[in-house]
Amino acid sequence: MKSIIKQTLKRLFPAQALHYKAYKNLIKNQNSYLYLTGWMQSLKERKPTDNNGNPIPWMNFSIVRLLEERLTHDLNLFEYGSGYSTYFYASKVRSVTSIEYDEKWFSVVKSQAPENVKLIFKEKDIDGDYCRVIKSTEEQYDVVIVDGRDRVNCIMQSISALSSRGVILLDDSQRDSYQDGIDFIKENGFRALNLEGLKPTETQVERTTIFYREGNCLGI
Repeated sequence: MKSIIKQTLKRLFPAQALHYKAYKNLIKNQNSYLYLTGWMQSLKERKPTDNNGNPIPWMNFSIVRLLEERLTHDLNLFEYGSGYSTYFYASKVRSVTSIEYDEKWFSVVKSQAPENVKLIFKEKDIDGDYCRVIKSTEEQYDVVIVDGRDRVNCIMQSISALSSRGVILLDDSQRDSYQDGIDFIKENGFRALNLEGLKPTETQVERTTIFYREGNCLGI
C-alpha cells in the first residue's frame, strides 16, 4: 500500500517528489558531496572551510582538491587577494606573499597570519602599483594566484615574475572581462586547464584556470 501511495504522489506532484529526493540524497545524507567537500560546513560558518572547519580558498572544490594534492613545501607562492586562502596556502608551501587592498581586512588577516606569510597592503588601482607589486618584490614565484582586483593586468605583470616551473591560477575565469588576460598569457606560450564546480556557500558553477608550461611545479 505504501509503495502505491508513493507512486501516486510522484505522479501527482513530480516537482515536489524530485525536490524531496534531492534533499534526501544531498542535504540529509552526511556522506554526500555537499558534506564531504565542506560546502555544508562553509554554509554553517559563512566562510570557506573544508568538512573539518579548516580554511580553504574561496575557489571551486575541484581546484581546491588539486591544490591540496599538488602544492609542496618547497614552493614560493604569490597571491593577489588575501584571506582564508592565505592560511591554506601557508600550510602547504614554503612562503606566501599576499597583497591586499582593503585596510580593515588586511589587519584581520595579518593578525592571524603564520610566520611564512608576507602580507602587503596596496590600494587598488587599474594598471598601476597594485598589479606591479609582484615585480617590486624582486622574487621568483612558483605559483601565482590571481584572485584580487585588476586581474587582467595582474596576469600580464605576473609572467616575468614566474620561476621556470611557475604556474598562474586565475579564479572566476568564466567572466568575459578577463578574456584579454587569458588571450595574452596563451600568446606567451602557456597552456590552459579549466576546473569547474561549486564554491563554498555558493550555488553557481564557477571556473578556475591554471596556466602552465612544460615541467611545471603542479605536474600537469
